[in-house]
Amino acid sequence: MAAPYGSVQRDDFLESEDVFKKEFKRYKAKDPAPKLDEVIDFGTPQDRKVIPVEINPKNITDQESLARLGLLHPSQWRVFGLEGFLGFLFILNPWRRGCQKYWVTRCLRDYPCKPNVTNLDKLQHGVDNVWKEGYAEYRNYRLQEGKKTQPKTLLHKLRWTTLGYHYDWDKKEYHQERCTEFPTDLSQLSTHVAQILGFPHYKAESAIVNYYGLDSQLGGHVDHQELDHSKPIISFSFGQTAVFLLGGKTKSVKPTAMFLRNGDIMVMSGDTRLAYHGVPKILKPPIAGLLPEGLCEGDKEGVLHQSMLPSAVDKSWEESALFMEECRINITVRQVVADGKGFGKRSCDDELQTESKRTKEAQGS
Repeated sequence: MAAPYGSVQRDDFLESEDVFKKEFKRYKAKDPAPKLDEVIDFGTPQDRKVIPVEINPKNITDQESLARLGLLHPSQWRVFGLEGFLGFLFILNPWRRGCQKYWVTRCLRDYPCKPNVTNLDKLQHGVDNVWKEGYAEYRNYRLQEGKKTQPKTLLHKLRWTTLGYHYDWDKKEYHQERCTEFPTDLSQLSTHVAQILGFPHYKAESAIVNYYGLDSQLGGHVDHQELDHSKPIISFSFGQTAVFLLGGKTKSVKPTAMFLRNGDIMVMSGDTRLAYHGVPKILKPPIAGLLPEGLCEGDKEGVLHQSMLPSAVDKSWEESALFMEECRINITVRQVVADGKGFGKRSCDDELQTESKRTKEAQGS
């Protein structure tokens, strides 16, 4: 759910058959295109695996902040679990109409700026503001679509940016000194979502923002690099629809496919915290250039406080919208360091079991 392109994949277990890879290839295929009738759609949850989850009202403590961040009151959230995936939670688009545009704007215009780290750092030096330096070129590219000789633009090459603690993809570890300030708004958003779902004291310390084109994939992997596995990974999806695969702790487990649409939030904790997962396909919109509901021009922002709104949201949404016609953005947030422990000290097994128990209680099991 969270690793950038080229990330390490866990091969701790040698399996006789890699079922995850087979399913990934099946959904990735273009000719013939895969049938999607087995993909779970939480918008019309008819699959028997889908389990409605009730939110504990005691977990709702700061309604004003939720509204300011663009979220509906949790009593209006539709939350689901999946049979056989203890610790997995899915929130179906809990945003006030149009408020997703704020987070898309942050992901495009602010988060990829220095001092944050992007995949472009190794490809091209001196890019302090990717959007500012790359949009004009991208716009010209889109205006001349159909000319296959056109080289890819800077924005096409943007695959990921990291926030907070920056993972070292060469050494496969986090470093205490490789850290920039974590965005306050994203920290507040993640903390509130975690609190409501029964994960108090959650600390948003690191995030990866992935940018997917319509032909992009994210291979099967496990997010095991963090020092604390007892805390959930929280995933926010914006833009075009993805097919997401959630498997087990080995690749021999057949993954379950589900749609991730604009505004959906997903949580992996407990038993699913270390499950294999990936994105084999981004679905093209039914009509070229069609934006998902919530990102259209007529979708006015809700009650976001002015301090949370970038000054350019209203004036330049047309530019962002052009990019999002062919893009999916995913933000995955995680806590890196265990409570009360420093770097190099992982959370112990009993902490993970405690968190799993808390997740089970939150699902009403």
